[in-house]
Amino acid sequence: MPLVYSSLTDRALCDAATAEIDFELLTYSARDVNSDLDDKRAERLQSSATAQLATVEARLASAEAILALPSLTADEREKKENELSSLKIQRKKLQKRLLQVSGLAEFLTDVDIAQNDQQVALLNDIKAGIAQHRTTLSA
Repeated sequence: MPLVYSSLTDRALCDAATAEIDFELLTYSARDVNSDLDDKRAERLQSSATAQLATVEARLASAEAILALPSLTADEREKKENELSSLKIQRKKLQKRLLQVSGLAEFLTDVDIAQNDQQVALLNDIKAGIAQHRTTLSA
């Protein structure tokens, strides 16, 4: 539905409306900055999870190597098997987290970007409409 600018009956109202639209545009600029910060946070979380996963993988390899030793006592073997089970659970959780962080965050970021782009385009069109309407009004 096209906007009707006739309610802006003088240049002062047009100027006030333009100022409000400019402020709205500033809020979308702030959202862009926040989106960039969210991206950096997601990258840090992913880097952290990746580093944690690498540590767990190394500990898994170590536990498996120790379990391969024939000289382990039954008690030592049981402790290492329990540790191995715990490490496998940690690995699975970290792998899930990496999938969730990357896939969902990426999708939601794309949604936010699309929303911002459409809203900024709409606000710029409205601002242009106000400017055009303003030229039809007497000083």
